[in-house]
Amino acid sequence: MFHWGAAAVAAGALLVFTNGPLLLFSKSVLDRTGRWEDHAVWPALAAAAICGAALAARRVLGASSRQQARSSRAAAVAVGCFTLAALASTLWSVDPVATAWRSSVYLGMALLAWAIAGFDHDEVAAVVAAVTGAAVAASLLLVWLRPDLGLHPDGSWKGVYTNRNSLAPLAAVGVLVGVRYLMASGGWRRLAAAGGVAAAVAALVGAGSRTAWISLAVATAAATVVGARHWLGQRYGPAAARTATAAAAALATSVTVVAVAVQWDVPTFGQRREMWGLVWDRIVQRPLLGHGFFTFWDIEELTQHVLLRRGSAHNSLVEVGLGLGLLGAVPFTVIVLLAAGNAGSALWRRPGPDTWFGAALVAFLIVENLTESFVLWFSYSWVLLMAASLRPAPAADRLAAAAPRRESPGADG
Repeated sequence: MFHWGAAAVAAGALLVFTNGPLLLFSKSVLDRTGRWEDHAVWPALAAAAICGAALAARRVLGASSRQQARSSRAAAVAVGCFTLAALASTLWSVDPVATAWRSSVYLGMALLAWAIAGFDHDEVAAVVAAVTGAAVAASLLLVWLRPDLGLHPDGSWKGVYTNRNSLAPLAAVGVLVGVRYLMASGGWRRLAAAGGVAAAVAALVGAGSRTAWISLAVATAAATVVGARHWLGQRYGPAAARTATAAAAALATSVTVVAVAVQWDVPTFGQRREMWGLVWDRIVQRPLLGHGFFTFWDIEELTQHVLLRRGSAHNSLVEVGLGLGLLGAVPFTVIVLLAAGNAGSALWRRPGPDTWFGAALVAFLIVENLTESFVLWFSYSWVLLMAASLRPAPAADRLAAAAPRRESPGADG
């Protein structure tokens, strides 16, 4: 049964964790700073975290009334270790006060991720569609009605977000969830999905983010290659399916390598490589524990170089190493690997619109996190990656679904 209330609360919390509307409201409507500590910003983040805790409590209470597949124990441990490391880093942070309240919000984000991991496929798709649909629609309206707010000075679209690299990933995720509905729905739902995909593509084109386009292409290709294996096996036989899948995977890998090589000397990527070198010098100063979660970029003494004044390392793993050292980098890596493994395994075993979307979404988020620091900024991206790692494995999911059927004869008797 679809739980509209829980899905709506999760969508609202995730929308808050896209951050853009909050910062726009603070800066452009209230004429405030738009910083995380702004009184127009942090209460909304705290409220979203509380919603995550409430949804997690709902899942715990619901588990007593119906059989549910359990989340991966390894994923739960990894998410718990990462969150506790962020909280503990208050003790050695370069800005303890900021680390304390920001990492507390991340505790609520982890609980929100665990709650979303318990949603069924339809609920997850509806939540993602609601978030991306609202983000894209609001951004298109702002670009049209208030171009002074919706456009960056260079002409690229940013909508209700701070820059194009915030809008574009949401638009790309909107494309992926729209394709899921195109494959799974009919009638007016398919028509609505087509409109949603068109709007998301328009926002993606207007934003002009190369990283979002590359991430979307890689994610779509990877999920399609894995998902096509079952269809090819039924039509042409297992041997042909394996050969075609291997060839497609090799081609996709080659295209990805070529795309990266072409972009390697583009100024944006060149500057990021130079920045990563500078950040690495800071990481080796505190390799085990880091400088404290989510605070390094606020300390002027640590960011004297011009490339260190951009507010992030533009890579989530590097960002975690900077803030939490090995203490955070290890569980972070485990979370990402488990998310990829869960999504890939589900698509491999049960290819279909839902598992294709799940795998494509995870692939997209992973590639995006290679070039952006979405582990920071109270980001929806990190919530979705944690949720993907926490989702029950396909085998456990089937056992949970079968349990009520096994018990029903005794209940009837």
